[in-house]
Amino acid sequence: MQPSPSLLQTVLVLKISVLASGVILLDGRPVEISQLDNVFQTAKENNSGVMYYRESAGGEPPPQGMEVIKLVVKHKLPISMSTKPDFSDVVDAKAVFEKVFDEVRKLAVRGMVIVRTDMKHLVLPAMAKTPQLESIAAGLEKLIPSRVKRKVAVISNASFEGDAPNIQEVAKSIPFLGVLMGLTYLGHGVWIFEGHATTLAAGCRDADVLIVDSAKLPVLPAGWQDAAASVMRNANILIHHRENFQLGIVRKAGAGANQLEFPN
Repeated sequence: MQPSPSLLQTVLVLKISVLASGVILLDGRPVEISQLDNVFQTAKENNSGVMYYRESAGGEPPPQGMEVIKLVVKHKLPISMSTKPDFSDVVDAKAVFEKVFDEVRKLAVRGMVIVRTDMKHLVLPAMAKTPQLESIAAGLEKLIPSRVKRKVAVISNASFEGDAPNIQEVAKSIPFLGVLMGLTYLGHGVWIFEGHATTLAAGCRDADVLIVDSAKLPVLPAGWQDAAASVMRNANILIHHRENFQLGIVRKAGAGANQLEFPN
C-alpha cells in the first residue's frame, strides 16, 4: 500500500516531531507509524532526509520516539536534530552520536555498556569471580592480553526494551555474552551497539578491537570493514560465528599472521 499523496511532500527534508503524548507529526500533521514507514521508503528513493524534534527531550521518551529512530535507521536516511519545535536550529546528528559514544567509552571502564538504538545506554557491572568466568578470561588473555587495557567495540543486538534488562535477556540476545564478560573481567572496556550506518563510525572510534556478531553481517552497510578500520586505534576486526561459537580474525593491525597486534 502506497502512502497517500497528502502525506508526501516534495521537499528535501521531512520534519518529524514526536510529542510527549506520543503523537507523531509529519510536517505539522499527525501521522501513524505504519504510514511513516512508507513515507520514509519514498524519502529514501527521493534522496530526502529527516529533521527530528522530540518534545521534552530531557525526560523519558515515549515508545513512539524509538520507533521513529528505528525507521530512520531501517531506511538509512540522513538525519539532523532540532531542539526547537519550529526546527529553527539544527544539531548535526553525527555530532550527537560522537558525543554519546565519547561518554560510552568513559563508562566502559566501569562495566560493559549497551547502547540502544535510541542512544540511551545501560551499564552492566562486572560479574563476580567464578571458576567458569576465570576459565573464559584465561583463554581471552592470550587473544587480548590484560597488561594493557584495551577498548573493545561490539556489534550485536542492542535493542532491549526498558531501562534495565536482566542478564538472562541479554544473554539470550547475545549468545557470546560470556566472552564479553570475560573481557570486562580482564579490565578491558567493552561496549555493544547495533552497527547501523548512522552510528558505525562513532561506535568504532578509538577501538583496539571490533567484534561483530555473525547475525549482524547481512544488515551491515557496504564497506563496513573499511569504515570501521579508518576510525579504530588498532584495526583488529573479528567475527563471532554463532554456528560454531568461534572467533575468527578478518582484519588485523600489524604484520603478523594470526595473533592480534596493537601497534598504536
